[in-house]
Amino acid sequence: MSNPSAKLTNSLIRKFRRLRHQPQQVALALSGGGARGFAHIGAIEVLLERGYNITSIAGTSMGALVGGLYAAGRFPELKSLVMGLDKKQVLQIMDISLGLDHIASGQKLMSILDDLIGNERIEELPVKFCCSASDVVSGQEAVFRNGSLKQAIRASISIPCFFKPVSSDGHIYVDGSVHNTLPLDRVERKKGDLLVAVNASAPDDEPYQTYLKRAEPRTEAEKSIRQRLPFLKIEFSENYLNMALRVARLSVQNNTLMALRLTPPDIYAALPMNRFSIFDFDKAEEIIGYGRDEMNRRLDDYET
Repeated sequence: MSNPSAKLTNSLIRKFRRLRHQPQQVALALSGGGARGFAHIGAIEVLLERGYNITSIAGTSMGALVGGLYAAGRFPELKSLVMGLDKKQVLQIMDISLGLDHIASGQKLMSILDDLIGNERIEELPVKFCCSASDVVSGQEAVFRNGSLKQAIRASISIPCFFKPVSSDGHIYVDGSVHNTLPLDRVERKKGDLLVAVNASAPDDEPYQTYLKRAEPRTEAEKSIRQRLPFLKIEFSENYLNMALRVARLSVQNNTLMALRLTPPDIYAALPMNRFSIFDFDKAEEIIGYGRDEMNRRLDDYET
């Protein structure tokens, strides 16, 4: 149960800060979520516009990509890049290249990262940054706080069975969402910092009916993948596939809920998984707008 006296005191402190023009310091946690992670861009924009100062970031998967590029001072370039994506360009970036443990090699993505951040090292970034990946050899979460930024991001976004895993010094890294989709417990936080979370893999905001319905038409990305994978040409029951996908989604959603229980943030902005697909990279404007609206709502509640 909330404490009215504490809430009033915190409200007065926030108003005093604004009067003194003292920006609130923010420790920011950004989740994985594929294309839904574009919402992070809108959320960050709103935080900056409303006078908050982001001093540290922890990200997983797409949260690692957006957070890492912000920390490196490449935020405008990132937004310009994603806003110009169409379906054809998305397929080109995915770089479909069938391997024993992957569908996409990730080489074109690495080339883009090289153009954006070159040889930037995490420990030298102007904003504190770390990101999470999953080591399938040790079975443990890997948290990158130093070393090559682009290599750390590439490891964090390696969706299992889709992107080629990253191999390094006896470790094989895949997407950090396997262990820590919303890395609230990894962000560096100083006394007085506001802990802000943006979760692009939040639980659905309406009942999941797909298991009860006939499958919807496949996206261009899904069609392209199926053409290159012989075993996907087998006509499985649609409910068989829907059940497998649903269980995977629930696992990710519950991962974020556990993180929220263990490390409750001061401000929490959420994008339900059912709103957009992880492959909706051609809907950047709409997803960024959702992130903006959601963060504005949450800050309105917090500042009242």
